[in-house]
Amino acid sequence: MDPSAQYSVDQCPSTPNQTAQMSRVPYIEALGSVLWPAVVSRPDIAYAVGILSQFVQNPALVHWDALKRVIIYLGTTKNHWLTFGGTSKMLVEGYCDADWVSQKHRHSIFGYSFHFGCGAISWSSKKQHIVALSSTEAEYIAQTHTAKEALWLRSFVDEM
Repeated sequence: MDPSAQYSVDQCPSTPNQTAQMSRVPYIEALGSVLWPAVVSRPDIAYAVGILSQFVQNPALVHWDALKRVIIYLGTTKNHWLTFGGTSKMLVEGYCDADWVSQKHRHSIFGYSFHFGCGAISWSSKKQHIVALSSTEAEYIAQTHTAKEALWLRSFVDEM
């Protein structure tokens, strides 16, 4: 995704002509086709898919162009692999981050990633449910969600 692009509801079609033009675009199907890789094996596109999925009910051409960009990225990087770490450690490590008010809706986006050995085993990128009043608060909210996932992963690893 273009890092300087801002996507909002204001860009959605508002006239019958624009709506008719977008009704011929397979936006929902294309979004579904990139959702599966984002969930299963491509955490690098999770943020883009999360942003673009907000406009599934009424997408605009700018959203369609951004989605096509994600599909092209997937096609050009299909032979590339994400590798985390360099040594094989038998412990679970987690990382989290949040961006404070980067979108017009003022909700921060947060993400986390957990790794076991050298591979990612759990990741997420979501819009926070509340509007954080500071970057510190946005980070605390992200850390809370990350801690909940860490507790679940710890109980899962203990069972193994």
